[in-house]
Amino acid sequence: MEHAATLVFDERLYDGQVLQKAAYRSMNSLTADITCADGKLICALSSNIGIDESSFLSAIQEFKKDVLDYQLRHRLNAETLPIRNLILGLAFSKTGLTSE
Repeated sequence: MEHAATLVFDERLYDGQVLQKAAYRSMNSLTADITCADGKLICALSSNIGIDESSFLSAIQEFKKDVLDYQLRHRLNAETLPIRNLILGLAFSKTGLTSE
């Protein structure tokens, strides 16, 4: 028996790539169809063949955790990019490989 659930995420808070990463990580237990409508990201989740209800509910909880984890990583990456580029620029500017 196939189990199904729908999760809705606000596009102002979550990026589509984040949902795709979480869906990829969960693909052994569930299938995710991701669509956009009216500023919302809609995830229609369905269980894979052979997944019982308890395992499916557990997979949904893991999916939600992964979405939050990937979103925070995505935001942290964007916020720290200028600093990381500055550090790399300074590191490579003092190698002595270029003649001035």
